[in-house]
Amino acid sequence: MPVEAMRRAEAASSDCDLFIVLGSSLVVYAAAALPLVANSNGAALAIINREPTDMDGRADVVIHAEIGAVLREIVP
Repeated sequence: MPVEAMRRAEAASSDCDLFIVLGSSLVVYAAAALPLVANSNGAALAIINREPTDMDGRADVVIHAEIGAVLREIVP
C-alpha cells in the first residue's frame, strides 16, 4: 500500500466513530490493522464477511453472510 494512502487511512481510522469491515478476512497487513486502530481509539467495529475472522471477538457486530444480501437489507 502506498505510504501516503496508508498514513491517511490510519489517521481516518484513529478518528472514526464506526469502522465497518466488508468482505475481508483481515489477514493481509498493513490494511488488516486498521480495524484495530479504530477500535483501540474507541470506535465501534462491525464486520460483515462470509467466514469468521480473527477479529470477530473484538467486534461489536459480526454478520457472517454475503455482503450484497446484508447491504440490501440495511440500505434502502
